[in-house]
Amino acid sequence: MDSPWLRFPVGFLWGTATSSHQVEDCNENNDWWEWEQQPGRIAGGHRSGAACEWWAGRAEEDLSRAAASGQNAHRLSLEWSRLEPEPGRYDDEAFARYRRLLEHVRAIGMTPMVTLQHFTLPRWQSARGGWSDRGILPRFEALAGECARRLGDLVPLWCTINEPFNIAYYGYLTGRWPPGGPLLKAFGVVRNLFAGHALAYHAIRQASPGAQVGLAYIMQRFLPASPKSRLDRLAAGVQDLTSVESWLRPLRTGRLSFPWSLGERVPGLAGAVDFLGVNYYGTYQVRFDPTNMTLGRWVQTDSIRHGPQDWGTPDPEGLYHALLRGTKLGVPVYVTENGVCDPDDRLRPGHLVRHLDMVHAAISDGLDVRGYFHWSLLDNFEWAEGWETKFGLIEVDPATQERRERSSFELYGRIALANGIGPAELSTIEEPKTRRRTD
Repeated sequence: MDSPWLRFPVGFLWGTATSSHQVEDCNENNDWWEWEQQPGRIAGGHRSGAACEWWAGRAEEDLSRAAASGQNAHRLSLEWSRLEPEPGRYDDEAFARYRRLLEHVRAIGMTPMVTLQHFTLPRWQSARGGWSDRGILPRFEALAGECARRLGDLVPLWCTINEPFNIAYYGYLTGRWPPGGPLLKAFGVVRNLFAGHALAYHAIRQASPGAQVGLAYIMQRFLPASPKSRLDRLAAGVQDLTSVESWLRPLRTGRLSFPWSLGERVPGLAGAVDFLGVNYYGTYQVRFDPTNMTLGRWVQTDSIRHGPQDWGTPDPEGLYHALLRGTKLGVPVYVTENGVCDPDDRLRPGHLVRHLDMVHAAISDGLDVRGYFHWSLLDNFEWAEGWETKFGLIEVDPATQERRERSSFELYGRIALANGIGPAELSTIEEPKTRRRTD
């Protein structure tokens, strides 16, 4: 009997993901650049600096390398502060640079997915309160329409906002990200994020009717530390409600839900999603703790951690769970981020295959999953964690800009090129947990 193969549907997108500030050089006009100059904000005192020199031209080189390995898609973001350096003034040269980049993506056989807002804001908008300012809504709507008019012929897939929960949580509830709070503004921020998505969705669809427009959610899994404990189950449920369910439900109902609101309607929101992007990194075990604002603390011991950041326990079944929840919206789903911090590339090969195994299981079970974007193509500036947090398939030395392909880069390219996981790749995991169809 032939060895098993896990075959993926024809047209499945195999890509990686990046974001503008993390890879572009010298984004001096946004709020994160300003934040990095403040002592203690970034681990090790790091700064984004030249990042990976994508604005200067290294983007085409890196993406060509990815395409040559077998990847057929890439998720990238546009830098608002470059496109609109002053309120109401668009920069033609910046649009032209992104157009050249997207033309290159298409020329090398890749499908682009473009994110409008991946955490960063222009300084002029940050000075007005960031996402707490209601005035951001017409500005974001106008930006979305302008981008779709100028670039829409090259972009079939648009993502309006990346991880809106994390924008509210880290930017306002905890203050670890700009603007650093205050906590009480988080509720208005949530409302504006949903309203901004709805406005951008309709602006893109009007300017580029054939486009598919969605957004990317962080969808971690929360389990009670003790399944028999009612309090642990309560705490896990509260954390899931706060960070996942209360963000999914408004896309169905058009109304904000508890704990962010008691049902406030957001015009144009219901059904304003053509696909859902799922960002998934791990599972958290939650123990009841009444001193925590979400009633629980994380107690898992096998997390992937770097400094204060906890990405949870690598758990491929959690990805299946996230995809299942996402498809209940009735729209296609893409894995828009999934990866592991692993500078030595010891964990990543098995991690990659196990999670793709679960993506295949989801598709086999009838879920409409259309692509997988690994985080990330290359090491980059990882926000508050700086440069020591390595997620890339390609290693980058920020001081010299030297690149080195990790073994997982070749592994992922081989899977993408075959549009499936073969016996050699399956041998990297000990006990696959899915039902498998064989050729």
